[in-house]
Amino acid sequence: MRAHIGAVRLALAGAIAWTGFAPVAGLVPVEEVRAAATDLTLVTEATYTPDPDAHLIHVSVAITATNRVPESRTRTFYFDSAYLVVQPGTTGFKVGGVKGAAVRAVKTSKDGTLLRIALGTRLLFGKSAAYLLTFDILTTGKNANTQARAASGLITIPVWAYASTGARGSSATVSFPLGWDVTVESGSFERHGLGEDGGVTLSTGPLASPLTWFAYVSAQQAAVYASAPLVIPAGDQQINLRLRSWVDDPAWAPRTQDVLVRALPALRAAIGIPWPHQDPTTITESVSRAAGGYAGVFDPAGLEISVAYWAAPLVTVHEAAHGWFHGSLLGDRWAIEGFASLYATRVAGVLGLKGTAPALTDKMAADAIPLNAWPHAANAPAADPAQEAYGYAASLELATLIAERAGDAALTRVWADAAAGVGAYQPPAGASGAAAGATPEGVAGAPDWRGLLDLLEMETGRDFTDLWRTWVLRPDERSQLDERAIAQAAYAQTLAVADEWALPRQVRDALRAWRFDAAQRLMADARTVIAQRNALESTAEQQGLTLPGDMRRLFETGSLVDASAMAEQLRAAMVALATAEAARTPDNDPLVRVGMVGADPEADLVAARTAFESGDATGAIAAADRAFVAWSGAWHEGRRRLLIVLGSLAAVLLLASTVGRLARRARHAVVGAA
Repeated sequence: MRAHIGAVRLALAGAIAWTGFAPVAGLVPVEEVRAAATDLTLVTEATYTPDPDAHLIHVSVAITATNRVPESRTRTFYFDSAYLVVQPGTTGFKVGGVKGAAVRAVKTSKDGTLLRIALGTRLLFGKSAAYLLTFDILTTGKNANTQARAASGLITIPVWAYASTGARGSSATVSFPLGWDVTVESGSFERHGLGEDGGVTLSTGPLASPLTWFAYVSAQQAAVYASAPLVIPAGDQQINLRLRSWVDDPAWAPRTQDVLVRALPALRAAIGIPWPHQDPTTITESVSRAAGGYAGVFDPAGLEISVAYWAAPLVTVHEAAHGWFHGSLLGDRWAIEGFASLYATRVAGVLGLKGTAPALTDKMAADAIPLNAWPHAANAPAADPAQEAYGYAASLELATLIAERAGDAALTRVWADAAAGVGAYQPPAGASGAAAGATPEGVAGAPDWRGLLDLLEMETGRDFTDLWRTWVLRPDERSQLDERAIAQAAYAQTLAVADEWALPRQVRDALRAWRFDAAQRLMADARTVIAQRNALESTAEQQGLTLPGDMRRLFETGSLVDASAMAEQLRAAMVALATAEAARTPDNDPLVRVGMVGADPEADLVAARTAFESGDATGAIAAADRAFVAWSGAWHEGRRRLLIVLGSLAAVLLLASTVGRLARRARHAVVGAA
């Protein structure tokens, strides 16, 4: 979550402008004093020296005060005091340089501290006096400057240049101790050098407009951490954490623990699914600069949440929500950030935790980009700040619109599906493989904008494509919604004609992957097989047959070519059965009875039907062909067999006649010889 550094900068600019009415006092007459904006000029050289051991930033301001109000023959004008505004959260004011000089704070606010400096003398026209003002910027405690820090691992300094309104030439210098890695977060310095001890020194040189100049600098060195375990009950589970805070910031850990103890159970209840991490998640106090200017960052691979030391409680809640919403649950940055912001904002509001959620302004909307074009979080530090601001605000706005349309219960089901890897387009209840208790079909990886849209519409039965067109899609992605609508219509049609048969998983996988051309080809093939099935069922009903289950099994497992080939085989078998039935011949003809001796076409027909219903189309055709041959050729076979028998009888008779004649001749010959 991005820090609102820009807002802080504007507040400081307002405080600097406040000095414009300050440096006038002690002038007579009063009316003339009020009209003189630059009568007393204060030009300064400010030096900032951080003291991490004391948790202070020492400031010394060399002031040159000059009276520029000309005298007249009758009047002499002088100043005996001046006003100067310094940072809020300051203390220990001292001034020297002129005997009798004194300083006190006359007004304090969140934007600055107004000082009244008694000059210790009457400063006459053309005269100047030099003063040395010193004070400390507090970095800890109730009245500390919220932008300043001086600790073992981090120094941050809001750097001002001090002057009276209209004065030129003031300067600012910051001197860091040796061993610190210094970064100018905002503003600029003319010179970067080394101090006497080798530490970094930053100097502006004389500034043309001191009151409009501002810088924010930071320095880091290896921090020393204290670590402690934290177990938080949340619903039916225990969330294991480890708080890791700077040893010299004793307030951060208790403050962060209080937020987490209150927020995590509320987040668990609102999101509706368990905390997904078994190992302890580390919550580490950090510097925003280390995370590219973000107040909080969640690293799912390392199970670490980094929260800036200055972050508001809402930031901590937002990062805790990232314990659920990260790349393992959703695939796109806008969805991850949008729903983390949505739930964090809701919970923080209920618990009364402070922080400002990103709000979409007209200015942001003027620079709108498709959320699919929002750079990945890994590239965020180099991203356009305007795009980053829009991305956070628009993603929250879209998540809010989605939640309003879906309802909290449906959103919880979506998160449960996404966490379990369940895809959209599940088989209809009652279809093969989709009975109650069956394992849902899974998908690999977290759902991106396509999978999220599918899950939302599956769980709600509502259309979300208008939101996707308005907020999410790049111009070249919008046509995919049209292709999807056509494919979904084809899917509905194919489901309807499939009746109790479940479409092959390959169809649903193609739809889930938004490979609509492949899905359309598969569904066309499926409808072809379904048409074959319907024709077969009609014919089977007429013939009193039951279709075998193998064709359905091949269809539902995606072997559409094999299912179609089996349909053709079954059709051929039914034709053979019908042909055999039509050839059945009554056995009241003697020749038919003779022709069917040794054949049993009725048994063959029964065997053919049995083979058909078991899925053996080849066996059915063979048995039916035997029955057909037996019936269709019975009379001719009987005639052939009868002719063979008659021919055989004639041959026997002829043989017997011949043998008789030969026997008679033999007897006559014997008698004659006698």
